[in-house]
Amino acid sequence: MAVATKTKILDVAIIGSGPAAFTAAIYAARENLSAAVYEREAIGGLTSTISKIENYPGFSGTGAALMQHMRAQAESFGAATEYGECTAVKKLKNHFELTIDDLPIKAKTVIIATGSDRRKLGIPGEDLPAVSYCATCDGPLVTGKKVIVIGGGNSAVQESFYLLKYAKSVTIISRSGLSSNDVLKERVAKEPRITVITGFSPVEFIAKNGKFSGVKCSSKNNTTETFPADAAFIFIGMVPATSFLPKEILETDGSVKTKPDFSTDIPGLFAAGDCRAGNIKQTIVAAGEGASAAVSAGKYLENLEK
Repeated sequence: MAVATKTKILDVAIIGSGPAAFTAAIYAARENLSAAVYEREAIGGLTSTISKIENYPGFSGTGAALMQHMRAQAESFGAATEYGECTAVKKLKNHFELTIDDLPIKAKTVIIATGSDRRKLGIPGEDLPAVSYCATCDGPLVTGKKVIVIGGGNSAVQESFYLLKYAKSVTIISRSGLSSNDVLKERVAKEPRITVITGFSPVEFIAKNGKFSGVKCSSKNNTTETFPADAAFIFIGMVPATSFLPKEILETDGSVKTKPDFSTDIPGLFAAGDCRAGNIKQTIVAAGEGASAAVSAGKYLENLEK
């Protein structure tokens, strides 16, 4: 917590470290505002786990590489990057007090850019070592193996192709079929190593003698079938990472309610990126929202000092 000792009270505290967070840090630091980014886990958030980004203008490569560039740019302007989990945000008279790793951090404004967490199935066996939510992280562990992917959206299909760098084959299981875009559907149709099974929902991950052996699924006709595999990856959507925030600024799904300037009903508290209600969950959109939130925070600070 080096920033807390160097700066009595931050101008801008940014919770999260994805594209919204570091873009906000770039914009804030360039305006000579003291800014710090706080991350509980891996720098870059979920964007850093994307195997290939093809739709971010001016950049093509891994999500990790993009986030490294963003972090370096933010830090070049004076923003700090700190590790620590924020568990509470409390508004006091003219500033906020954040609880980060049980330590109090003070800031005049706060930008919530926590993104989302992977949605879980909540079925038996989901905690088995061979069940993963990150192809980039665990792809090398399935070299030469048969893999099952749960989900049918863009992420599930994109990560299935990434897994083919290592896996012998991939079976996509989706209750209602593929909902990915047409380009990805066409790629799946032409890839003999990918099999798509529809009409089934996972009910249990199976292990025999301590080794992962497959996924037990239920059909629409209430019959069950077990599909053998050596590992499983889950890509069924996201949930906003906002459980630590005041309930009055959250929608029923946990996303943060914001106004057109990305402020919330708590003065001085802003939100940007995937955690925000209405965000369409694209890296470039998150970056743009981070910039807008930082500009709005700067205007708030100007009025605060008058």
